[in-house]
Parts: sequence; C-alpha cells; structure tokens
Amino acid sequence: MTRKFATLAALAAAVGFFAIPAVAQSPASLAFQNTVKGPPPGWTGPVFKLSAAYPAAAPSQCPECTWLQVPVSFAPKFPPPTDNQWDAGNWSEYLKRILDYVKQGQDPQFGNTPGFQVNVGGMTRWFNVPWMAYDPTVGREFVHGTTNERTAHLRDLIHPPTDFTRGSKPVVGANTIAGEVASCLEQNKAGFETWSVGYYNQWGGVAFGKAIPKSGVPQTADYMGTQMPAGLPFPPGTVVVKFLTTNATPDCVPYLKGSPEWQIDRHVLNAQKTAYTCERSVQISRLVQVDVAVTDSRSPTGWVYGTYAYSADQPGTTFWDHLLPLGIQYGSDPWTFPAVPKAESVPVQQSVLNPGVNIYQHFGCNGRLAGPVDNAQSSCLSCHGSAYAAPGGAVSTMGTNVPNSFGFAGMCTQYSLANTSYFNNTIAPQKFSGGNFPNALPLDTSLQLEVAFQQYGQFNTYKKPAACALGK
Repeated sequence: MTRKFATLAALAAAVGFFAIPAVAQSPASLAFQNTVKGPPPGWTGPVFKLSAAYPAAAPSQCPECTWLQVPVSFAPKFPPPTDNQWDAGNWSEYLKRILDYVKQGQDPQFGNTPGFQVNVGGMTRWFNVPWMAYDPTVGREFVHGTTNERTAHLRDLIHPPTDFTRGSKPVVGANTIAGEVASCLEQNKAGFETWSVGYYNQWGGVAFGKAIPKSGVPQTADYMGTQMPAGLPFPPGTVVVKFLTTNATPDCVPYLKGSPEWQIDRHVLNAQKTAYTCERSVQISRLVQVDVAVTDSRSPTGWVYGTYAYSADQPGTTFWDHLLPLGIQYGSDPWTFPAVPKAESVPVQQSVLNPGVNIYQHFGCNGRLAGPVDNAQSSCLSCHGSAYAAPGGAVSTMGTNVPNSFGFAGMCTQYSLANTSYFNNTIAPQKFSGGNFPNALPLDTSLQLEVAFQQYGQFNTYKKPAACALGK
C-alpha cells in the first residue's frame, strides 16, 4: 500500500494545463475540489464527485460489523503456531465478513459504469478524504477519483523467468507465461501505473469532518497528552476499502483476464514508451487488488488489514467472486527480521497468509502481508503505521520531519534501527517508535490523511501545488 507523495516537495517544473484558477485559491475550495481537472467537452462517461458530506456523529455500535464477533486471537505465541491459522484461527471468515459488508449495494460486475457506489440502502455509507485533488502529478482524476500510486513492474505480478525463489520471500503460484516474458518486458519498460481510490465508512467520515472541517484547514486536538488530528483515533466501526487498478494486460498477466476495465485519466507514455509524462488521457486500467482495513480494539495496533487479488481462476460469476483473499495483518511482527537480527528472528505470526493462493504473489518483507502491486520490501501495516504529518501546517518531508513510509536504505534486507522502528507496532496516539520525528502528528495508519496534511502544507507554505516533473 505505497505511494509517490514522498517526492512532492522536490518536483520543480510547471505544467500549465494543470494550473488551479486564481479564484479557487482558498483552503475550503482546494480541499474539497473533486479532481485535478474536469472532463473534456462532450465526455459521456462516469464523472467522480467527492463524497464529503461528513456526518456529525455515528452510532456508538456497529451492528453490521459482524467480523468483530468472530473469535480470533491476537495474542502472540512463542514459538509461533505452525498449523494453518488462516482456517483454524478463523481469519478466513473474519476477512470474508468485511468483504460482504463492502460489496453491499455494489454492482456485481463492478463495471466502469456505475463504478463504486457511495450510497447504500438509501443513505451515504462511504466518504472520501479531502485535499487529494491538489497535486497535479498524482492527484485525483475525473473518472473514478483515483490517485497515482507506486508503479509496479512485471516482476511484481508474475515470476521472473530466471528466479522462482525470490530468496527468503514467500512466493506462490506458477509462471504460466514464461515464453511471453521477454516481449512483455520489452513492451512495458516503464512499468505499470497503479491508480487507486479509497473510501471510509460513516465512522471514518465523522473523523474526517472534525480533522478537516468545511474551512479546509486541518485541525488538531490533544488526545491523551498527544497532539493529533481532531477526530482521531478512528472510532470503533471504522472500515476502509481501497480499489487498485493497473494498466497491465491479461496478455502479460493472465490472472487479470476478465477483470473489470475502468477508464482512468492517467499519465501518457513518452514517444519511446520508456517513461510516463505529465500529460494525462483516458485509458483502460484493470482492477488488480482490493485492500480493506477495520478498527478492532482486540488488535495490538487497533487495526486489522486485509488484501485481495483479482484472479480469473477463482470460481464464480461476479467480480466479487473472483477476489482471491491473500491474508490479513494486525501487526508488523517486531520480533522478526529485519526488526531484530536474523539469529534472534522467529517466523511471523501477526500476518496470516492464505495457503490456498494459486497465483503468483510476492507478499511482503519476510512473510508479512503485501498485495500484488505493493512494495515487497514493506508490508501493509508497516507502511500504514508510518503515517505521520508535520505539525503547524508545514510541508512533510519523509526522512526529515516524518517517517520514510515507502523506502529507505536497507529496508527489509538488513537488521538496523531504521528497520526496528519501521517494523514495530504502535497504536494511536503513540509517536513513531525509536524516538525519531518526535513532533510528527500520529495519523492512526491513514496514508490518505497523510496526503491531505501534506497537500495542505504545500498550499500553506508555497500557495501553489508542486508542479509535475514526470518524464524529464
């Protein structure tokens, strides 16, 4: 679950057609604008509208959150259990119930039209994070409201033709297209862009309404002696879902056959097809991954993250049937390499992986959970656990005043204090572990909220977005 926002402050070149009109230069209008640019004249396809009518309150209980009644154990065991915890530990049922909640009221085929529906059962269930349409490079596009994340490569999605082990990283699934790898590599030197869109349910929406009110100016409050965004930590009942798309094709990644094809206003390749440029046009992307996350007071981090991959081989007739559960994660296993030396390391137990995965899947660092287009050197909760923001409306600079969420020297490959901090468990309102970044505001695992605070900091400091510099 990685992003490109770490480099925003360094982008330097101007792109005129993404400029924000002078009349819109206020926090309120910029925070809640729908997309970086609108559709062209004559457009007849879907048009994204930010869901930002945040409720003032939500019920104290969530009767629909049936996964909270599933008997699962978060207690560490030494040595870790060796049996199939995915089924024996009830994690398969836990994750299934979350997906059942997410897909309520949605199109069975999850097609380009209608896309994701925010209204369920006559009320608004799902809400978006503001301030994510300010950045011209990766900000929200107009069709489905997706934002640009990590660029994946063929080696992330299928077995490299000469490497079927990937060292100590868990690898499952067979390489079914070994003969086609060379041509796919040649045709996709720039890799495959990931564009994704995330939603929080009404409990999360209540938090956003307090953290970023109608003024568009982020608000903080004291929580247990620590400054953090108002409304946080996220209340019990919060559910997050994110849909990730890729421009990889079934010719190169066979398990994407039949995946919904969404129109995405995404970056255009240069003439040599070796790099993406600042220009955007509507192109086809396919659903490759679905991430979910829920608050659970039983978890040592307060959260449980889960990941699905689209698989053509999954039985069923709907898009949702073809989502293959990869696993869940409720902690970063701080007793497992590289958080500790190899000699002291024990197998992970705070990630529970589905042993029935039959497509290529690289997972994350040393057996932790990660999805197909995620960074294999990281993990879902380790990355999200590093979500912090600079205080006082300043620009967040990863590695300087906020943690490095998306990569640093030696990530996952060697024991270090940086890895100890990154692959540690924190729970809001705790500061980032290791004593670094003591002034950074905890964001309770929300990387989307990190983007919002970062973009407000960009506006507050420079009064204009960082300009796009792709393809230069």
